[in-house]
Amino acid sequence: MNSYRIVKTKIGWGLFRAGSVKPLAEADTKDGLVKIAAPLIAGKAASVKIHNENGTFQELRF
Repeated sequence: MNSYRIVKTKIGWGLFRAGSVKPLAEADTKDGLVKIAAPLIAGKAASVKIHNENGTFQELRF
């Protein structure tokens, strides 16, 4: 199973594969990134950890 995380970046929000420092996708808003990320990971066995602006854990989606 692939693990991803959505976190706040300097320019907005980023989708990162676990252990990576280079984002797979970026957007201005968290909601915008979730919409972009859904098709990228659709059909894959994956978990996505979504964080708040301050970096604390918000929720886990599959």
